[in-house]
Amino acid sequence: KPGFWQPAMQVNYPDADVPFTRIVEIKHATGQNVDATTIVREFPKDWKPGEEPYYPVPAPDAKAAYQKYAALAAEEKHTSFIGRLATYRYYNMDQVTAMALTEADRLLALHGTP
Repeated sequence: KPGFWQPAMQVNYPDADVPFTRIVEIKHATGQNVDATTIVREFPKDWKPGEEPYYPVPAPDAKAAYQKYAALAAEEKHTSFIGRLATYRYYNMDQVTAMALTEADRLLALHGTP
C-alpha cells in the first residue's frame, strides 16, 4: 500500500552499534504516492588521499569568511551561536545536543526560568 518506509526523508543513526550513519527515503522529497520506495543507507569510511571525502574539506577562503562572521557573532548580546555553523567544525549529533543543553542551562542560570 502507498506510504512511507520511515517517518522522515532522512533519519540519522548516531549509535556506534549501527554500521550506517543515516537512511534517506527518496520519495519524501518527490511527494510520490506509490507502493514502492527507494532508500539509501550511508556507510562512513576513513578518507584516503585521491578519494572524494565523505564530508566537504574546508578551503582557506571559507575559513576566512567564517572568521569574519564569528567576529560579528561575538558582538551579538542576545543570541546564542552553537553547533557546526557557529564553530565551523564537524560535530556528531550527540555533541551538538550536549552543546544545546549546556547553553540552555547557562541561559536559565543567567535569566531564570520563563
